[in-house]
Amino acid sequence: MTNVVLLGVLGAAAWMDWRQRRIPNTLVFPAIAVGLWYQWEGELLAGAVLGVAGAFLLTVGPVILKGMGMGDQKLLMAVGAWTSWSVVYSLFLHSIILCLIVMVFYPQNWARLRNNLQIIAAGWTAHQQVWLPGREKTAFSFPYAVYLLGAFVLQSVRDVIGASG
Repeated sequence: MTNVVLLGVLGAAAWMDWRQRRIPNTLVFPAIAVGLWYQWEGELLAGAVLGVAGAFLLTVGPVILKGMGMGDQKLLMAVGAWTSWSVVYSLFLHSIILCLIVMVFYPQNWARLRNNLQIIAAGWTAHQQVWLPGREKTAFSFPYAVYLLGAFVLQSVRDVIGASG
């Protein structure tokens, strides 16, 4: 049940993030609330609360640095509400790795990244230009939900293969 719900939420979020670069609160807040309720019913609420808190803490830095939006943060918190800290941590790492792999094959971002690194090297006065650019100028702006969905699918397939093998 949990995997089916998460696949639906992550799929919807990935589609919206890819198309509109937004993940609406109307999707993530109910997912968090229902996930916590579901875990409470199954007497796994402590693990779910740790998952939500861990997701928040993992994503504070990327959100502050504008590499991730708050919708992405809340989406990972929804995953935590349905699972646990260990699942959130694993999915976060795998989704970041997927994002970096895609970035290597996305040459349009290389120039943006080089320009951002040159600005950083120029000194502190460039701080606002680097960390607070518009979405079109930042090299780190990706539809994170897409990579979170990919990591979830890969991890689910690995779990199914591991369970049957």
